[in-house]
Amino acid sequence: MRHRANKKPFALIDERQDKLCVNLKCEPLEADSLRQMFADVTPAYHMNKTHWNTIASGGDVSDEALRRMVGRSYDLIKPKVRKRL
Repeated sequence: MRHRANKKPFALIDERQDKLCVNLKCEPLEADSLRQMFADVTPAYHMNKTHWNTIASGGDVSDEALRRMVGRSYDLIKPKVRKRL
């Protein structure tokens, strides 16, 4: 899934080991914190492990927590507003 404004990906969805998984962008400290809180949040598969997490469906991550993570990932990818001189 790509951001509407700049076409950068904020979520990558795939299926691994019969589970639906989504890779989401995170701040580095947030990414580590989420990995410690949830067993089904792991360093992202084939992505920068510092900034991306993989979340497996059907586990200990609630739907509401997943929605917040998706929203946060979307916000991190949105274009920066440039200041004019």
